[in-house]
Amino acid sequence: MTCLTLTDDPDQQELWRTTVIKHGLSHPFLLHEILAIAALHLAICIPEEKGLLTTRATELQNYAVGKFHEVEVTDETNCIAVMLFSSLLGVHLLADRSRTQGLGFSDFLDHILRCMGLLRGVMELTLKEWISFFQASDIAPLIRDGRPQPPYDNIPKDCRDLIELVKESDLGPSSVTAYNAAIDRLFWLFALSDVPTVHSTARWAIGWPVQLPDEYIVLLNQRRPEALVILSYYGVILHFNREAWIIGDTGARLIRAINSQLGSFWERWLAWPLQITQLS
Repeated sequence: MTCLTLTDDPDQQELWRTTVIKHGLSHPFLLHEILAIAALHLAICIPEEKGLLTTRATELQNYAVGKFHEVEVTDETNCIAVMLFSSLLGVHLLADRSRTQGLGFSDFLDHILRCMGLLRGVMELTLKEWISFFQASDIAPLIRDGRPQPPYDNIPKDCRDLIELVKESDLGPSSVTAYNAAIDRLFWLFALSDVPTVHSTARWAIGWPVQLPDEYIVLLNQRRPEALVILSYYGVILHFNREAWIIGDTGARLIRAINSQLGSFWERWLAWPLQITQLS
């Protein structure tokens, strides 16, 4: 069942199986995106039907997006459905291998940034305004992050050294703040993921983009080297979630793409991600 692949938390799995479907029955845009994700998962599970099921997943997604565009306002009657839909749409884009076949490094990097943009849209559309409502609702366990408090444990030394990247670079105050915030959220993710444990669900891996500061996204879209280096360490997290059908080889491809964009000056910082994914 697809719901079992989204999280390893039994309570959350049950919510995806029952409560989320209940919300989908009241909101066609959500229901059809749920069906689209299920069809895409089946395309991975049944290789002989891959083409047909991938096409069906795209058709269902297109219909879901069309119905979503009919939503005129987000309020208490639909904010949960909007949040769930936005989350699943980002997951769908990340998981759909048909969108990345044959892409060069630069185009693949663009694709990952689009996925991150969709996932961040969850924050912009609903989380900022409706977080208290969600915490008191029937989907509250889905937005619980189990956040460890700093200082974080189980952070690999090579990842901790990212702090030195910011210290050694000639950066303005706003960039320093943005990079440190992105690194802190990365440490949080490493602590939750217990690297080098390999995971078969995408539960934590998709949590980082949602928490990133706007300034970091601007720097990332500008292809600033420091921003790309930090993103490559997120690629390590994706790599340790590679058994999840949603992620697969995305982490390794992302690190390879970033390596192709940066010159030899940045080899020191990319050595560990490349080593982890056996690319160096």
